[in-house]
Amino acid sequence: MKMRRLVVVAGFSLTVLLLGWFAAAGLQHPGGSGELADFQGFREARLQLPEKPVSSCPVEPGEQPPLYAYRLVQENRFDLNGDGTLESFTLRDGRLTVEAIPGFTWESPPDWWVDYYFFGDANNDGSPELNLIVWKEGQFGRHKPFWVEEEEPGVRNHLFIYKLEQGRLKPVWHSSSLDRPNYRAALFDHTGDGQNELKALEGCYTDPSKQKVTLWTWNGWGFSRID
Repeated sequence: MKMRRLVVVAGFSLTVLLLGWFAAAGLQHPGGSGELADFQGFREARLQLPEKPVSSCPVEPGEQPPLYAYRLVQENRFDLNGDGTLESFTLRDGRLTVEAIPGFTWESPPDWWVDYYFFGDANNDGSPELNLIVWKEGQFGRHKPFWVEEEEPGVRNHLFIYKLEQGRLKPVWHSSSLDRPNYRAALFDHTGDGQNELKALEGCYTDPSKQKVTLWTWNGWGFSRID
């Protein structure tokens, strides 16, 4: 990951991580940089993959075909804002739709490919967030640092965190591009201190079969690696 103390991918216990992996076919740039040069090419490559529900994905690494050979579908209901009403979350073809009653609908931007989403209190403030593993062009999220005049080209992997408050899905934290893309992630109290940690299954831009599990903790302004 880029800027190891600032940027993190979400985490999950190995059992949870293995529920699914990200579709990485077509990931490598023809020039060998490990990135696709443009989002449209990335999206078209992903859409060529067979669709598969997360719940029916292989549960062990190394199974054939590997999990990153699929375009995953997720459907969940979860009370994200704690009002007692379940919101509906649907991920298909890289687009996440969130629906609530009455009348609230949110869709991820068309220039994002959402690989996977998961729920949990990432920043340990006492309420859950919607956590997204996202592919998009450029190094940064909605805002880039003031000292950066121009972003580097290429489609890169990010972790974005949102809360549902006052009828709006509000950004809590957007990572810059990660040095190693996240395949899957989850939140749980790994250390038994009453605080959530993020356990991430990280991959590789040039070889999606290369994986490692890493553990992170929220430090107040981002995540720090603790394993």
